[in-house]
Amino acid sequence: MISDPVIDTDMPDANAQTQTPQRQLENNLQGASTLTSTSSNTSKRRRISSLGIFDLPDIAFVRISSYLCTPSRALLALSLTCDSKSWRKYKWDNKNVSPILAWANVKRYEPSDQTKVIVASQNWESLDFGELNDEGAGWPIGMRLNDNDISGVLACINAKENLKTLKIVGCFNITGWGLQLLSESVVLRDIDLAQKIYSRDPDDFECDQLSEDVVLPILNSVINTPGNSLTLVQLPRRWRKAMSPELHSFLVDYDRLLESRQVRCSKCTVGLFGFYVGRGEGYGLVNCYNDPSGDEWDIGVGMQNNICLKCTKFFCNECDNGVDGKLMLRTCVECIKTCCHDCDPMTKCVRCSFDVCVSCSIKCPNCEDRFCRSDDCLEYMRYCETCEEERCERCTTFFACEGHCGFVQCEDCYDEHLNKNQSKKSDYNLDRCETCRTIFCADCRYSKLREDWGNACAGCIKLIAGKLGKMILKDKRDQEAKDRDIRRRHRELEIEDLRMWS
Repeated sequence: MISDPVIDTDMPDANAQTQTPQRQLENNLQGASTLTSTSSNTSKRRRISSLGIFDLPDIAFVRISSYLCTPSRALLALSLTCDSKSWRKYKWDNKNVSPILAWANVKRYEPSDQTKVIVASQNWESLDFGELNDEGAGWPIGMRLNDNDISGVLACINAKENLKTLKIVGCFNITGWGLQLLSESVVLRDIDLAQKIYSRDPDDFECDQLSEDVVLPILNSVINTPGNSLTLVQLPRRWRKAMSPELHSFLVDYDRLLESRQVRCSKCTVGLFGFYVGRGEGYGLVNCYNDPSGDEWDIGVGMQNNICLKCTKFFCNECDNGVDGKLMLRTCVECIKTCCHDCDPMTKCVRCSFDVCVSCSIKCPNCEDRFCRSDDCLEYMRYCETCEEERCERCTTFFACEGHCGFVQCEDCYDEHLNKNQSKKSDYNLDRCETCRTIFCADCRYSKLREDWGNACAGCIKLIAGKLGKMILKDKRDQEAKDRDIRRRHRELEIEDLRMWS
């Protein structure tokens, strides 16, 4: 038998020059995956160390972060310098926090190269933490953040010198001291502290922990800084409804700041300062009116007038949108937010005729009419449980079971059942009794008849005659099962009594 030839791995391969590039790559990968210990009696090979995330090239971090929303990108940059346990233990103080993470890394006392690469990949002019709640990660990520996280992000992106727009919508777990890095900022232009979209529902308030005593000094430091750019402030509804003396004082000072800039309408350039927007005491560019004796609270108190909440442009009360003659600024009846026609062209609810924005309205897929979300108007949007389509009552007629099940069926499916062409999607349909004119499904009609068989409607009995035997048998079996459960429970109680007295 001829044995296999012994190949000396230290000798150069004679066929190495004739190998294809693909073969050479496979040999290299195979050699890289085999780790051998160093020995004087064996060939010397380098031990390949295990690779980590910090061994990736800089372009990889830029590409990876580009798939993330802006707050997630900032959190990634922060985590590549220190772990959350480290930065959450840091005692935040605006006086000793460096612009970019000089505090974070315990070993090097400087941000990692990967953090610098991610931070340098964009300008960080806008930061909306509400985007964290749209990533489909189960429990909203924004609700997990606390003031340490917010402070770490603001320090990481050098928010005091870069950040122009900040929205903390959905961050219900912060008290506000994490915003101290924004004190005396001259670039901050728009800050949204409302935590949640405005709503006319009196029970739909913000469940936040944002402290007025902590945040108001930060805002006051901004408006008192010469050359500041603050143009739009959205406050929590809870603050505006209580209207403390400190908040009222801030609103008055903020209103004076805006009027001192002599802002003008973005369309007709008319001045909005002075008495142009005045509608009474306390009504200026900021509605800082405070009437403790008022029986009914005005939902607009503490909000700004004549400004679009999206583009922060000012408009007067006379300029129209040039399309349908409506004002350039309109307020949605649902979210109570004012937007210009360019940012959010509002429509009218075809039921109540109030203005409603696209995001707050419900559109009929058949006729494309829009309805607001009030209970009265939502009744015009119905869902057929047979064809599984939603339409408004302006397009078709709906029939609802008068029993306890609440089954709804559109006119097309109802007529199809009457013509004995039952839908293939569901055998559960409605019937109108020609005698008593009631509309029931078969189960609810049987339940109604069973209450008083002596005065049962003959027409109703005729409608369920084909299923009546099965329904009676099912009721009998259900009652027998209940009786068995009762008897079993009684026996268990008797056994317990015997054990107790034995």
